[in-house]
Order: sequence, then C-alpha cells, then structure tokens
Amino acid sequence: MNQKYIAIFLAVIMVMSILPFFFTGNQNQANGDTSSTEAASFDSIPGKHVDYELNSVTDGLAVTTEDAVVVQYFDITAIRGTPLELIIGNSSQLDGIYGSQVTKMYTAEYADGTWFNMHEISPQVVAFQYYLSPDLYNGYQILSRGNNVYNVVGEPMLFGEKAQLESVLDAIEGESAPNTEFDRILEFVEPGAEMQRLLLVEDGFADQYYVGIKLEDDMSYSRTAVYLNPTEGTINNVTSLASNSSERALFYDVYSEDDILKVTVSSNVSNFYSLAMEPAW
Repeated sequence: MNQKYIAIFLAVIMVMSILPFFFTGNQNQANGDTSSTEAASFDSIPGKHVDYELNSVTDGLAVTTEDAVVVQYFDITAIRGTPLELIIGNSSQLDGIYGSQVTKMYTAEYADGTWFNMHEISPQVVAFQYYLSPDLYNGYQILSRGNNVYNVVGEPMLFGEKAQLESVLDAIEGESAPNTEFDRILEFVEPGAEMQRLLLVEDGFADQYYVGIKLEDDMSYSRTAVYLNPTEGTINNVTSLASNSSERALFYDVYSEDDILKVTVSSNVSNFYSLAMEPAW
C-alpha cells in the first residue's frame, strides 16, 4: 500500500467492518415496525443463553474458526467521550440493531465473505423483532432477524449468518478447536487496548498485521503495531519514522526478533491527531 494512502487507512481501519454488517431493506419480521417492539428480558427467550467473557480480540479469536482474514474488537463504552470516538464515528447506529446500547463489539470476516459479530449490550433486553427457530441448536435458540441474519441472546449477543453462529456456539461449548492462525503475532500483544484490529495481508507490507490503540491515562495514548514477517521496506520505513519522531512530538519504542517487528508510538492527548495519522509502514 502506498504511503500516501496510510493516513486514510489509519482513519478508517478500526471501523471498516461495522456498517457493512447491518442488514438493510425488508426485514421480513413478524410484528411490523421495530420501533413499536416492547422490551423483554433475556429470560423471555427459551433455551440456553450465551455466557462468554469478551474483553479483547484474543477472546474473540478463541471462538472464531480458522480462515478468518480480519478480526477486530472495540470497547465502545471506554471510547465514548475520548478522541478515539473520532475514529469509530457514530457508534450509536449499532444500537439500532437491538434497541439497546452496544457497549463492546467483536467482528470477524472470512475470505469467502461470511462474517459474525459479538455485541455486549446495556440494558440486557430483547427490544427487537425476530422469528423463533423451530429447533434449538446445542441448547441455544437461534433468532431469525430476516435477510439471512440471526441472533443468539446472551452476554455477548451473537449476530450474523447462521452457520457462523453455530460454529461460535460449538467453540463456546468446547466442541471445536480454537483459532490458532494468529498465535505467533499475538505473543507480542499486551491486553488492554480499547481498539484492536488483526488481519492477514496479501502481497503487502507483512504477512499479518496487528494494530491497537490504547488510552494509557487521561493525558496520553499509544498505538501498537505488530508485524509478522515484515518486508524490508516496512522495516526501513519504520526505522526512518522513528529516527525523527521527536519532531512530531511522538515517542517510538521499536522491538524486533526473527519474524516479528513491534512498534509502539506514544503521544499526549493534545497530539492525538499526529499519533492517529502517523504512517504505520
């Protein structure tokens, strides 16, 4: 990817997968306009409910099947009211899926175009219309939302295509092996970043790429990038950026070993724009 596109890429990298996952058009739902749906508790849905801890992209990968090409995680509650909110844009559109506020989300996309999301919501209510499936899957009720989109109720909510949700439920129940595709790069990822994205790179600057943006405290932010098998050009570009980073009021910490390059760039909150727009390779 050309350097001139890096600023644009970094501005949208964390949100590329949110809006395409909304289903549009006729939702083919049983009771008319969703705005008139009366909120009910999770207990109104029969069967088991999802009970899974979601605090990072690593948690999401543990229930994601192999062959995912892009995964990402957002702690939306932590982001709201901070400069990070400028990157993800109007996340309130997500709330329309449930009639409840989405507080965390994880998304996974596959090479064949399939996908799924996990959303934590507050309050935990069913304030949307759905069709009940005639049969349970592994004890869980899968709710049809129309247009080949489904939900499974719980913490978090599962949202996406039916086959992918069934795979997630299998993983939660320990009936399938976790994703190991990104294990090497994840060895160098510390927990705690409010925004995380991990992807396979085709014919680009590395084989795999991780980026996470973290609110260190009220006055400073950091952006950590980890590259698996970075190209020589990537290494040279990072070295060059680090050498004059003080001119941009940025602090670089660069680490490399064998097939890994890890770069953490930090700045104070007043310089957040420079941090967000700093080229990554």
